[in-house]
Amino acid sequence: MDSPEEMKENEAIEKLEAQLKKALERVDAPPTLIQFLETAIEAQEHQKRTGKLWFRPKRGGLLLVMPKPWRWMMSPWAGGAVAALLVAGVFMTGEHVHRMHERQAEATQQFEQATQITDRALERAREKMRKAGVNLDQ
Repeated sequence: MDSPEEMKENEAIEKLEAQLKKALERVDAPPTLIQFLETAIEAQEHQKRTGKLWFRPKRGGLLLVMPKPWRWMMSPWAGGAVAALLVAGVFMTGEHVHRMHERQAEATQQFEQATQITDRALERAREKMRKAGVNLDQ
């Protein structure tokens, strides 16, 4: 019969396994993805043919087709946009590093917990062997 400590450890392991299973489940693309991609291709082709930035697809409302990269790079707001992207990138990198440190700390804690569980199980096995008359100190 399991002790309350062992039951808590088993529950923690089962919870971790459930979280891993959920995180690894496949997620299907939304059913509207094909319509979105068809509309995007249609808008790009329209922009190439006409040079116009605004496009009205067969279904849906009015869309703004982003201009080619060399056009917007000449805009006065391009420098500010690049600076904003750099700041956002630095912020996101910092967030990523922070999350990685948190994950590493959690993994270390789980490893330590698993080591403690293993140590206790090994100690119990040694104790049973001693009671059975097996000498392990040789």
